[in-house]
Amino acid sequence: MLTKFAFFDFDDTLIHGDSGGKLLKYYLKRHPLSVFRLLKVVYHYALYLLKIEPLNKAKSAWLYPLDYMNDQEIEKFYQEELEPCYYLNVIEELKKQKAEGYIIYICSASAEAYLRFCKLPVDEILGTKTLIKENKYTSQMIGNNCKNEEKVKRIQEVIKNHNLEIDYDLSYAYSDSLHDIPMLKMVKNRIKIDTKDGHMSTFEIE
Repeated sequence: MLTKFAFFDFDDTLIHGDSGGKLLKYYLKRHPLSVFRLLKVVYHYALYLLKIEPLNKAKSAWLYPLDYMNDQEIEKFYQEELEPCYYLNVIEELKKQKAEGYIIYICSASAEAYLRFCKLPVDEILGTKTLIKENKYTSQMIGNNCKNEEKVKRIQEVIKNHNLEIDYDLSYAYSDSLHDIPMLKMVKNRIKIDTKDGHMSTFEIE
C-alpha cells in the first residue's frame, strides 16, 4: 500500500549536536575518574582510522558509559541532555506531519539504547544496535552502523515487514548531512536542517 512517510535523522536534525558526545560528557561529569577510559576510546579510534580495526570496535569503546548505566539513568540522560537540545521548529514539523497522517521514522547512527526513550510521536526508531545482555543494554555494537546506505536497508526492512510502500511524491526526509543522501533519495521532498538554528530549507541533491 502506498504510504506517506517522513524520515528524520536525529543528531543535528532533531537535536543540536552529537548525542554520542553528549552521553560521554554526561557520564564523565558524574564519574570523573572514568576519564582514563578515554585512552581506550582514542586507541580504538586510532586503529579504526589506520584501517586496522572496524568501526564497531571504536564505536563500542565510545559508548562505554552504557555498560555502567541502568535504564533509569539512560532515560534520565535522554530527558536532561537531549530533550533540551531539540530544534523546536523541527519538532513542530514532525508533529504536524504526524497529524497529517504521515508515518514517522527516526533513522540515526545514534544508539537505540537511548533513542528508545524518545517520547515524540514516531512510529519507528531505527538506530545503531548494541548487545542486550541479561535485559541490559551494553556498549557492544552489533550489526552495521546505521548510517549511509545502512539507513536505506533498515527502512526497507521495516516497511516490507509492514507490507507498505513509500509514496515517493508525497513523502519527506529531513537531515543536516550529505551522509544521508541515500535516505533522502528515497523520497521526493528533501529538507535540509541548518545546524546553527534548525532552519529548514530544500536539500539540493545533484
